[in-house]
Amino acid sequence: MSANALNQITTSDAAVASSFFISPRRDRNWTSTAVAASYLFNPFTILTCLGRPTSVFATYFITLATAKACHGAVISSALALALATYTSLHPGLLLPAMIALCHDQLLQKSPKNGASMGAFATKFVIAFATFSAALTGLSYFLLQDWSFLSSVYGTRLLLPDLTPNVGLWWYFFIEMFDSFRSFFLGVFWIHMASYSPVLIMRLKKQPLAAVILMCGIFAIFQPYANIGDAGAFMAMLGIYGHVFDMTRYTFTAFSAILYTTLLGPAFYYLWIYAGSGNANFFYAITLMFSMQSSEMSGR
Repeated sequence: MSANALNQITTSDAAVASSFFISPRRDRNWTSTAVAASYLFNPFTILTCLGRPTSVFATYFITLATAKACHGAVISSALALALATYTSLHPGLLLPAMIALCHDQLLQKSPKNGASMGAFATKFVIAFATFSAALTGLSYFLLQDWSFLSSVYGTRLLLPDLTPNVGLWWYFFIEMFDSFRSFFLGVFWIHMASYSPVLIMRLKKQPLAAVILMCGIFAIFQPYANIGDAGAFMAMLGIYGHVFDMTRYTFTAFSAILYTTLLGPAFYYLWIYAGSGNANFFYAITLMFSMQSSEMSGR
């Protein structure tokens, strides 16, 4: 389903044309089939299928919200984004970028009749808030208890589980003194959230690029990072395949990703099972993985 959503995003041509920008390299754009295949046959996607995590639902709803926004479907996009936020919380940071993308596509289709950004943003936020409230209310109706809020959202906000993963948070908070924990939780969340307005301001002529780069930020900086989000982000980069030949150090970046992908499980085994390593072994590899993901986003 995520591959189908990526297919729809590619066929919308939102990556090569907006109301304020038309790429001179649009004839070099990847086909929708190639983008979908880059997701389906990505090793990270295959490993995610084997692990069967719930993060695949958030990935699907994010790509679906983006696909609907690329076609100017306000209600459908708001609903899909609300569902993504309902399952994982952090997709809510995509709200500004999704508003900009949907408004841009509507403005491109009807320049004279398009609503102002303020009025459109209000409409989108109201729809998003309504769907989010309805989903939360439905959960309470089914469970007759508000404990799901702390179980689902409190887990991400407060990071009680420090099980090692491919992210950056767990090691930092293992070493953190408890008296500083609340402060740095706020710092880490504010850091991730700060990218949203900055990307919108910098890429206001290409809002789809802002959405995709925010997905890359999630893959690197979310509390419980996973390879499923990294695989989805790499597939999304194919939507901008027409600029690949302008990027630098591509071979170095992908070689480093391959290097860390192979050494990550090995160092984890040495630390957890063989007892011949320590946490620094595994964290150094995850740090390298995140650094190269950042490098790909920047390039």
